[in-house]
Amino acid sequence: MPNGCVELCFASQHFFPLHGGGTLRFLRYFPGLRQRGISARVITGTPKSSKWIDTDFTREWNRYAIGDVIPTEPVDGTPVHRIRLPEEKGWRRLILFNREIVKFCRQPGYAPHVVQLFQAIPHRSIPWLRQLRRRGISIAYAYTAPAKLPAAALKRMIRRWALRELSRHLDCIIAGSAAMGRHARELGFRSRIEVIPNGVDLKRFCPHRGSDPCRRLRASLGMDDQSIMIATVGSVIPGKGCDLLLEAWAPLAQRFPRAHLVIIGARFDPDHYQKGEFESKIAALIAASGAADRIHFTGHVQDIECYYQSCDIFVFPTQKEGMPNAVLEAMASAVPVILTPFPTLSEDLGQPGREFLLIERRPEALATEVERLIRNADYRYDLGQKGRRWVEQTMDLDHILDRYAALYRELARR
Repeated sequence: MPNGCVELCFASQHFFPLHGGGTLRFLRYFPGLRQRGISARVITGTPKSSKWIDTDFTREWNRYAIGDVIPTEPVDGTPVHRIRLPEEKGWRRLILFNREIVKFCRQPGYAPHVVQLFQAIPHRSIPWLRQLRRRGISIAYAYTAPAKLPAAALKRMIRRWALRELSRHLDCIIAGSAAMGRHARELGFRSRIEVIPNGVDLKRFCPHRGSDPCRRLRASLGMDDQSIMIATVGSVIPGKGCDLLLEAWAPLAQRFPRAHLVIIGARFDPDHYQKGEFESKIAALIAASGAADRIHFTGHVQDIECYYQSCDIFVFPTQKEGMPNAVLEAMASAVPVILTPFPTLSEDLGQPGREFLLIERRPEALATEVERLIRNADYRYDLGQKGRRWVEQTMDLDHILDRYAALYRELARR
């Protein structure tokens, strides 16, 4: 057991300024972990250029050759080490990143106690995991996005074997919900699994409707106090449900001329990943709604809490998710939440019909439920308050950080 501070190396091929919910969550955790004696450093790579966010920060990346280390300033006080990775997925990208993790952990004057891996780990990473563990470093894996087994029986059997073999080199899997923990076990993981729900900053994400910042934000979108703001948060990509929401929006826009739809999240290059067809579908749905002037795409925003506090109804029609930060943040802001089912929907989110609404994944069902909330302000308020109380009781950030700090200290004793 180390005396004093525990050194945590957080390894993820993607990190800030790529705006993924999971990595942003840990970026918010790091200051609180420092207060608890957990010192974090990040090692990351460059994502595919189609996912680059256009900033002064990312424009510099093209100056570097594949395999070069990109000088990076600390992000919110957390040191970030970044390597330029190739565009294409495959062996070269994996080998470069894994080698850099080992090299980073061997640098003079740095001896991490725990490496936490984020995002999917192929079994081909085992040789590098062995090198880390031989140095006395514990390996934790944050399982945040549900993986899928192949449909073919032989491939499924091979995949399960690979995951069992990978498990032998992991000290702990951290799942964001009980459903994700069960899913990891069903896939074939045999490592220890710890379920630690996502933490929510209850001071930042709190009810504040009617404040001056909220009024200014609504006014900037053409809304006043009598308008109805329907919002969703997530990248504008297939699977997140933006198209489903726009299909439901068309009848709502006609019935409620003071309603506005606000879609908060990054939009990437439409020419990649067959998204050109998806973007064309989005454009057609917007035009067909007859209310394009009341649809707002904000892109990524820094003051996301103000958007939650300003909206009347929050909709999250995703097809695949782990433990969604956006839903927890909306609930903490006392906004009524509508979800559609996804495979790892967890009891950790509360009870459908009490803390949130769960409906079929059809535009007609979604439109009907949104209309019910629009027409009943008392119902909206009651649902929002119950969601807030649930998050207060189960997802308070301080409690979650205490659990993470205790786990890292335990792993550091290995």
